[in-house]
Amino acid sequence: MGKYVLRRVGISCITVLTIIVILFCLLKLMPGSPFNNERLTAEQQEVLISKYGLDEPLPKQIVTYVKNMLTGDFGVSYAIQQNYPVAKMIANRYPITIRIGLQAYFLGIILGLLLGIAAALHHNGPVDTVTTVLAMLGNSIPSHVLALGFVYFLAYKARLFPLTFSSNDVFRSTILPTLALSIGPMAMTARFTRNEMIEVMDSEYILLAETKGLGRLRIVGIHGLKNTLVSLITTLGPMVMMLLTGSTVAEEIFAIPGIGSLFINAIQTNDYNVVISLAFIFSVMYIGIILLIDILYGIIDPRIRLAGGHRES
Repeated sequence: MGKYVLRRVGISCITVLTIIVILFCLLKLMPGSPFNNERLTAEQQEVLISKYGLDEPLPKQIVTYVKNMLTGDFGVSYAIQQNYPVAKMIANRYPITIRIGLQAYFLGIILGLLLGIAAALHHNGPVDTVTTVLAMLGNSIPSHVLALGFVYFLAYKARLFPLTFSSNDVFRSTILPTLALSIGPMAMTARFTRNEMIEVMDSEYILLAETKGLGRLRIVGIHGLKNTLVSLITTLGPMVMMLLTGSTVAEEIFAIPGIGSLFINAIQTNDYNVVISLAFIFSVMYIGIILLIDILYGIIDPRIRLAGGHRES
């Protein structure tokens, strides 16, 4: 297990470095530069390009940038906030994105688990039918459509929540985007939990537990849900990154000063340092989550062992 984890960490580091190099090269191939400003003359643009080392050979730029990034130096912004440290720019915006993403994640997972378990325990009943319909609607309706509906009916018409994000009322400002983003995870979790729980509850070891006289709550909570989570974790892990990186539209709708809007702005202005820094952070988080999922398999189900890079039951 230890050797497997170390090898995976090594592979993950190589993957992240490869992503940075590829992304850096792709950005350099994009038309224009970070200094496409009509107020700047051609000579002034050349001075700025030379100042930031963008006229150096591409391999040298890549090596310098990767070396600085590994030491925590993400450079400065070229266009959005000239000469402002990218690390500080991201640090100022990341907390609100993380907050909304995690709120939506846990709300969606908890509600989805409850609905999925209820549907499985009342298979082919009214509860199962309602849960199936909700899951289908949740998977079909995009989060930005829900966000627009919440803004119109709950914020504009009912005036229950702020129309846009307000730093003076952060809690109420995050409720609507949290609800809009949580519907997708709730629907996915409910559908997956329902299907897995139905299969698990029909298995022989559940029948054996029932014949031993174990209580219904213990059978569902310990035996049924535990085995369901082994498969569910596969979808729950990447879902975190889906919420953290996929909330761009929601941030635009609710005027949230998060990293989603920063990412779009950086791409539009060719602000290389901001784009690559965010991509680097996203890559590290995603790869870290995938690695954590593999480790959790062994924790949740003792039968699973990681040896030689392969799961063995």
